[in-house]
Amino acid sequence: MKPWERVVFGLIALTVLAAIGVKLHELDMPVARFVRSFDIDELNRIGDLVALPGQGVVVAGAFIVIALIGWRRQRDQLGPMAVSRAGLIEWVRTWWPQRDQLTDIGVRGLLAQLSIAGAIQILKHLIGRPRPRFAHGDELVLGPSLDSGLDSFPSGHAANAFGAATVLAWFFPAVRVPLFLVAGLVAVSRVLRGSHFPTDVWAGAVLGVVIGSMAAVGLKRWPSDALPDLLRTYVPVAVSTFAILWVLLHPAPAWSHEVISLGVGIALVLAGGLVGGLAWTYLEGEDKSPLRIFGRLLLVIGVAVGCAPWWAAGLLVVVLVPLGLAGLHLERVPAPASAHPWATMPVWRREALAVGTALAVLAALRSAQGLIPIG
Repeated sequence: MKPWERVVFGLIALTVLAAIGVKLHELDMPVARFVRSFDIDELNRIGDLVALPGQGVVVAGAFIVIALIGWRRQRDQLGPMAVSRAGLIEWVRTWWPQRDQLTDIGVRGLLAQLSIAGAIQILKHLIGRPRPRFAHGDELVLGPSLDSGLDSFPSGHAANAFGAATVLAWFFPAVRVPLFLVAGLVAVSRVLRGSHFPTDVWAGAVLGVVIGSMAAVGLKRWPSDALPDLLRTYVPVAVSTFAILWVLLHPAPAWSHEVISLGVGIALVLAGGLVGGLAWTYLEGEDKSPLRIFGRLLLVIGVAVGCAPWWAAGLLVVVLVPLGLAGLHLERVPAPASAHPWATMPVWRREALAVGTALAVLAALRSAQGLIPIG
């Protein structure tokens, strides 16, 4: 990704994330009132248990243990440290390039947690937002404060959990999904526990991912290595998750108002399957990637248009289309032959399965609209 593309896509991502935060604010007080309607001790205890991976002491302690294990594995490979300033400097210069991967993970994770803790405490007391139990109206009360209970925004637990997940996912991408699922559960538990508003955990998650990625790859390499990965992976997932949450919490409007969006969504899904199938009719050696990428974009956007509000579908388009266009400029490497049944399946059967899956997801989301009443 070229420098100007990183700047443009970075601004797009920040704009989309800010737009989600603005719309998510509409759910703050309804969700807080909904959580106040029930107070179950067992549920509160479960929420406290789930939130443990987001406690700063727990996360920092885990990274310290990881670093010590790595240091123990490598200490026999290094010479003894001389008791002098020059000896200490030389020992550190020798130790860092030869560090074990576990040491690297522990040091970078601890650096991320310390940075998150500092940023969170400054923002909490500078903004001074009341926690849900101290908020009794829809007005937004903000202002610098050091008082207890006026430190809701952003959520420290969410930032710690997502920061740790980002660092670990950078080194172990194969377990990225479960790591962020655990972080997501921590964020949800803080809302259900009544300790934070949805926008608090949203801001904490974004802050944790940004600081965690900067610590994982280093400040000098962050724009070129981590930013494209953030744009391709996390921002589309964040928009999709928010759209699903909005669908679950808002009842469907009058059916007459939904016919057009549902029809357009189904048409886009069918068009995506058709375009994806046509890509495989190209002659051998011709570039099939433009049609294939465009077909997959139509599938995803069709599902969003069919069940989500127009502005949520628009946010998804804003995120996906530029990334799809950027993908067309990447250097193509011939894919190795695969024995997976999906690779050997006839083209039109494969596209029919993709279209059927998209329509099934659309039907499931439509049926789940307003499943959680918060009004």
